[in-house]
Amino acid sequence: MLLIAALLLIGTAKHYTVELKSRHTQEHLIEIVNLLQHSHAQLLEESHYQKIGKGNEGALQFETVLLEKNIQKKNLKHQNHHNKKQEHHHKKSKHTNMVVNESLMDVIPLTAEEKGIFEESGALAPVDIHIEQQMEHQNQKLLTTDRNQDGSYIADVPLTNIANTMFIGELQVGSAQGRNAFDVIFDTGSALTCVASEQCKDIGCQKSKRYNRADSQSFNEIGKSVEIVFGSGTLKGLINRERIRVDGLDLKDALFIEVTQQIGDAFHEGEFDGIVGLGYPHMTGVPTLFDYMIQQHKLHSNVFTFHLNRATGNSGSQLIFGGSDDSQIKGEWVYHNVHEQFYWSIMAEQIKVGNKDTGICTHQHKCKMVVDTGTTLLTGPTKDVRALLSMIRVEPKCQNYPTMPDITFVIDGHDYVLSPKDYILTITQKGVEAPYQHSSMDQIVGCAGTIFPLDLPPKQGPLWILGDVFITKYSAKFDRDKNRVGLALNKNLE
Repeated sequence: MLLIAALLLIGTAKHYTVELKSRHTQEHLIEIVNLLQHSHAQLLEESHYQKIGKGNEGALQFETVLLEKNIQKKNLKHQNHHNKKQEHHHKKSKHTNMVVNESLMDVIPLTAEEKGIFEESGALAPVDIHIEQQMEHQNQKLLTTDRNQDGSYIADVPLTNIANTMFIGELQVGSAQGRNAFDVIFDTGSALTCVASEQCKDIGCQKSKRYNRADSQSFNEIGKSVEIVFGSGTLKGLINRERIRVDGLDLKDALFIEVTQQIGDAFHEGEFDGIVGLGYPHMTGVPTLFDYMIQQHKLHSNVFTFHLNRATGNSGSQLIFGGSDDSQIKGEWVYHNVHEQFYWSIMAEQIKVGNKDTGICTHQHKCKMVVDTGTTLLTGPTKDVRALLSMIRVEPKCQNYPTMPDITFVIDGHDYVLSPKDYILTITQKGVEAPYQHSSMDQIVGCAGTIFPLDLPPKQGPLWILGDVFITKYSAKFDRDKNRVGLALNKNLE
């Protein structure tokens, strides 16, 4: 699930300013704050709100890459138009082009090993489920990119923090030395690997590095057309096979998508060349990149961990395949079972504002929480976000910041607390700064909570998304051996 907003989410009360690349970027950030303010006010004052993310049941759902002023109207209009066009087109050319709303394994030739992924409903046989537990017990750190004696790897992928809106790492696709490295978003809310193709002539592709199959001797053509529905646009491409490398992990004949067309403005402002989906393969019916790591016995343990640092730039954020770096956390990992092997979803029994129960989630009716590295913000169903915001009341210029409450998500009896410095965004006349400064209150031009409404249809919705606002505070470990998510307080908050 990809929802990237051009927001700087501040984690401390210290004063600092981020140098923006252009005046246009700064103006866009201010527009986003205005949008968030307008959306929050609309939720509180109006009885209706347009739903975002309407689509076919089971569709591979992404959200938007950049929030824009008219995002609700644009998404709804585009999605309705796309649904009608898709229905007509699907009937006309059913066997030549497809939308990712049903299993791709029916139309893409898979190996016996790839088909075996689904025989156990997503629960894959681990290489050795005891190694990580043994090493943790001995207080050893699972952090190395060297090959182990048993032939397995633990890979450490440095991530660059782009103004706390997205975290970018390197992926190598193909055999063309020097021309095969791409900046990608590793997204736990989707399940396909997509890279901009040389065949794509759209603006977003022209700004990206592009994959050229002619330069690669490891390219293996399948040639099936695929169309991926985003909340604010669509990607079209060809699904093929390639050699893909992540740090020290060399994966043979992995399925990926050459993006040949981008529809919608949402992708044009991104600073990335592709997306690597790390959700469950049942989203699409084909293996994810992580599945190939498991199949080809590359890992100590079938887990991967995001340690995200709020300091912008290349400042310590990382993705570790095969383990975690426990020197980056405070305390112990707390594990929560995955509710449904589609998204990385866990269940919350309570959401509190301050010490008051909002009543949004209960033990009898728990809330689905998706831990999603491809989403910048926190999102939730419109009616629930309305109830939450009514208890917070973000003032336009942060006048009430000193009295604003914490937001606590209670998951399996454990409290995960977001303070105002975690969920409030401000922009001053100098640019993007920390939320609350007594000395600069008169300079604040905008203030908004980073909580946004998003309504997804059944069968996956309704749900909440715990995006990077949450994951920069709580490191997240995704365990496919035991189908669980581990959370631990990030040590690098201050």
